[in-house]
Amino acid sequence: MTPPANVMGMSLMNKLTQLAKSEKGKELIDKAQSIANDPKNREKLDTARGKVEEQIGAAKQKLAEKRGDKDGASTDAPGTVASDPATTPTPPAPMTSPPTEANYGGDEGPPKAA
Repeated sequence: MTPPANVMGMSLMNKLTQLAKSEKGKELIDKAQSIANDPKNREKLDTARGKVEEQIGAAKQKLAEKRGDKDGASTDAPGTVASDPATTPTPPAPMTSPPTEANYGGDEGPPKAA
């Protein structure tokens, strides 16, 4: 099945912009924001995050023991645990409104120099 001609040449950003401006897109954005701001869902997320962090800590401990480092401390400073950027969880991004057309730059491309 071939998509309609008006959709074939659209970039992903244009499609997302068009969706965000539509009534259905606005409804989806509102629904997503209400789900994200629900205290019950935030509690579930915090619980899951805690479990993942515990598992990461246990895995780091096992790896340290396997390497012969008893307490899992790094060689940088005594008494501190090394932070692995690949496994350190990042905090969630702050809730924001969907970008406006001005933020996208539209189809005109970059602004012209004066």
